[in-house]
Amino acid sequence: MSDFQNRVKAFKEKTLELTDKYFPERQIVLRTDGDLKYVCLSKRLQMAASACAFALLSWTVFTSTTHFLHDAELVEKDKEILSVQVAYRSLLSEVTEYQNKFTNISDELEANHSMLIASIDQEAIKNKDKLVSAEAARKEAQIARKHLNRQLVSIEESMRELANRNYSLKGDLSLKEMDLQTALAERNAARSQKERLEEKLRNIEVEMARLNHTQEDLIKRVSTQANEEIADIEEILTLAGLDPDEMLNNLDDDATASGGPFIAASPADGETVQNAKTQKLGEIDKNLVRWQGLQHIKQSLPLAQPLDYYYISSRYGKRRDPVNKRWAVHYGLDMAASKKSPVYVTAPGTVEFVGWKGNYGRFIVIDHGNGIKTRYGHLHKTLVKKGQHVDFRTKIGLVGNTGRSTGAHLHYEVRFNEKNVDPYKFIKAGRNVFQG
Repeated sequence: MSDFQNRVKAFKEKTLELTDKYFPERQIVLRTDGDLKYVCLSKRLQMAASACAFALLSWTVFTSTTHFLHDAELVEKDKEILSVQVAYRSLLSEVTEYQNKFTNISDELEANHSMLIASIDQEAIKNKDKLVSAEAARKEAQIARKHLNRQLVSIEESMRELANRNYSLKGDLSLKEMDLQTALAERNAARSQKERLEEKLRNIEVEMARLNHTQEDLIKRVSTQANEEIADIEEILTLAGLDPDEMLNNLDDDATASGGPFIAASPADGETVQNAKTQKLGEIDKNLVRWQGLQHIKQSLPLAQPLDYYYISSRYGKRRDPVNKRWAVHYGLDMAASKKSPVYVTAPGTVEFVGWKGNYGRFIVIDHGNGIKTRYGHLHKTLVKKGQHVDFRTKIGLVGNTGRSTGAHLHYEVRFNEKNVDPYKFIKAGRNVFQG
């Protein structure tokens, strides 16, 4: 196998290990009027719920980031509009300045022309009797007029240049106004988009609040249900003569398997409320772990009766031996019944022993896990094999009279941690379970 295939295989195994660790299959037990229902939370359902929560969180982060980015864009647009307005005011000031210059030049020309005419008229009156002087004055006036005409032409060219510059400024001003209108339109569009994003963000926040409320309600209901189930199972164990805490300490390792390094968390500022919620969830999780352990124990408890029809011919404890009539200790429950009556296993388990066992005759031992075993003696016939897994109420044998026995009956024992306990307490506790 190539190195690439080995890496792919290792990656798949690591992925399966992580999904099994963080998304194990869970069950929610619902009890209604004595009926037990199990709601299975599969690995895919948990992964899908986690993916939806992650997608909703990602969308919230995305919309918030977009909202802040649009705010920054609006600020840049406002700065650009302000710069355009400043340029527009500058152009208006420049046009006004040119107009003032043109007015001053026109006033100066008119004044010079009036002074020239006045001076010419005065010279003509003083020297009208002198034709030569008058002619010279006329020529000087003509020269002065030509000079004034040239100045006028120059002024007209300056005026045309000013007019062209004015038209150019007006064109620039029109472009600036168009840019200003475009910027305003973009700003309005950005504001509209910002409002839509804010509305979406508000909707998301409402949905998040609804989901939080639903989650808290679900956690509360699950916690209440778990506490009720814990109380019921502990009552059953107490009736059966067992200590719930001792049973949990004796629980199989794979029933509550968990682990990992301990890393102490130091709360930061503003995390008091969150830490309180985390502590509450930790308490709920602790109850759920206890509930799961007790559920696992309950499944291994032999609470049913091994026979359908019987009467108790000898109870657990001190008694007179039925053969020699001497006082002895009886570690089981003798249940008299018709020969060949079917014998049923009282809880799921694995067959540990099948065969002949001295005074017990044909004998069967069933291991139910968590230190609990049941034993069935004096059987007429056995119907299971060693190592076979048997479900609840599986027929494992027939009532007989083998071994040291005075008649057809079933010798039934219950053992916890290799010590005998009274089977009748389990049967009595089972009546409360099966009757609701």
